[in-house]
Amino acid sequence: MPPSPSALRLSLTSTDGRGLVVPIGPAPLTIGRQKGNTLVIEDDAASRQHCVIEPDGRGGWLVRDLGSRNGTKLNGLALRGEAAVLAEGDALKVGTHTFAVERERSIADVRQHARAVSLDEAPDMAWSAELRGTLEGLPPRGEGDDPVTVINADGSPSAVLSAEAAAPLAVRLLLLICAKARATDLHLEPKAASYVSRMRVDGQMVPLAELPDKVGQAAVGLIRTACQMKLAAETAVQDGHFGASTRARRVDYRVSITPTVHGPKLVLRVLDGSNAPRGLGELGLPGWMLERVRRVTQKEQGFVLTCGPTGSGKTTTLYNCLREIDRDTSNVVTIEDPVEYQLDGTTQIPINHDQGNTFSNLLRSVLRQDPDVILVGEIRDEETARTAMQAAMTGHLVFSTVHSKDSISAVFRLLDLKVEPYLVASSLDLVVAQRLVRTLCETCKRPVRVTPGQATRLGKHLDGRTDTYTPVGCASCLRTGYRGRRAVFELLDFTDELRDIVLKDPTITAIKRVIEKGLFSTLQQSSWQLVARGVTDLDEADRVAGGSA
Repeated sequence: MPPSPSALRLSLTSTDGRGLVVPIGPAPLTIGRQKGNTLVIEDDAASRQHCVIEPDGRGGWLVRDLGSRNGTKLNGLALRGEAAVLAEGDALKVGTHTFAVERERSIADVRQHARAVSLDEAPDMAWSAELRGTLEGLPPRGEGDDPVTVINADGSPSAVLSAEAAAPLAVRLLLLICAKARATDLHLEPKAASYVSRMRVDGQMVPLAELPDKVGQAAVGLIRTACQMKLAAETAVQDGHFGASTRARRVDYRVSITPTVHGPKLVLRVLDGSNAPRGLGELGLPGWMLERVRRVTQKEQGFVLTCGPTGSGKTTTLYNCLREIDRDTSNVVTIEDPVEYQLDGTTQIPINHDQGNTFSNLLRSVLRQDPDVILVGEIRDEETARTAMQAAMTGHLVFSTVHSKDSISAVFRLLDLKVEPYLVASSLDLVVAQRLVRTLCETCKRPVRVTPGQATRLGKHLDGRTDTYTPVGCASCLRTGYRGRRAVFELLDFTDELRDIVLKDPTITAIKRVIEKGLFSTLQQSSWQLVARGVTDLDEADRVAGGSA
């Protein structure tokens, strides 16, 4: 149950050290520069009528921008279009003012807190309050700052983030937010007088907070220290890695620092194995696809090819195929660029172009190492493709990936690489195309009536349903309306009839004519099934799989 209106307060800490408490009640609360607003603020960056907070009719509140010129931000995200749900722990930014939504406390407490903040510290409070609001709003709710222990590049523990200064605090909060939000990347981007922090969640960039320039520079320096990077000029490109552990788990980070006109930009790739599926059954494959893939993983020889753009989960799918194999009785070797996750019972080999260790060279070497199962990270050239397919025909089980938009175009990609049709037809067992669609936030998604046009498109997938769901946005999903991602798949099963087509005169039309006789579903059709079941919405399905009908 949401708290009653009298249990929440909108508190403002301004840069002049004053604290204000404004109750959120049953009447709309407007904020702006013009007299007549419930809360009038003297702020040139705010509009006359900037935003309004109003009851949602169910015991909660909504915040809506009133067409302000600089926009209203909730937890760092600009409000667009519809109103957003306002909840305890949120940070609302109007102009240069930041409001914190919190449970009731006395005005005396707020004034005492405001007096304890110096004028120099007040600007720092805005970004830290914004980051804390984001952290506390993410599920599971109520969890605050876990202690963060840094593990240096050499594996030794470090106290680099243990100080209570601004920069260690910023890095701790950012790492904790990334962990709770399941972010894949964290960016610290230098601007003329500040550092902007953003993270990539579910494939999309999400703003976090704007750090003072000195705090941002110091934060980059702390991460350099954790990576044990050598002292270098500001114009040097540097790469490194480090780890961090909390009470919950250990996370590793791959670090890239690149010079820009305003200073070094830092990007952390978050390598959090706890977010990855732990078996084929967790990937979301339909039953018939799951059964077919599992059957191939138990063969002594064959070829499974996955395809899709970068970041579509291809390698994750192949890793989970390897988990189906008895690695104690098989010699499993992977060739990757780079090796990001450790898989027990396998020999993992990284690509190193400087030393001549390319996919094709390493694959030839691995074939002399008595392998049973080989994972080739990516087929990029004719030699790698031909060698991998010959391996599949000579008693090895091979897994690999290729860049193509769907399963049918993957076949033609191999032919374009000058691989003989007989090799393609004889070696391939399965081609799996996939995409990742964002799933709707279960906390705030809202049902909407299916329009006649949508009913025509979704057709049989609706199965009598009259509603789908649309994103809204709340603290749990960082105001995006989505939380998590789900894979959609397209499986091309190489039957004898399909092999004959590839051997003779392969065309897209001829291949489609054959596969339509079976259980084949396109990526778009697979995404529509998720729309009909309320897992995602039609706009997201069209964004991700709209060009793969």
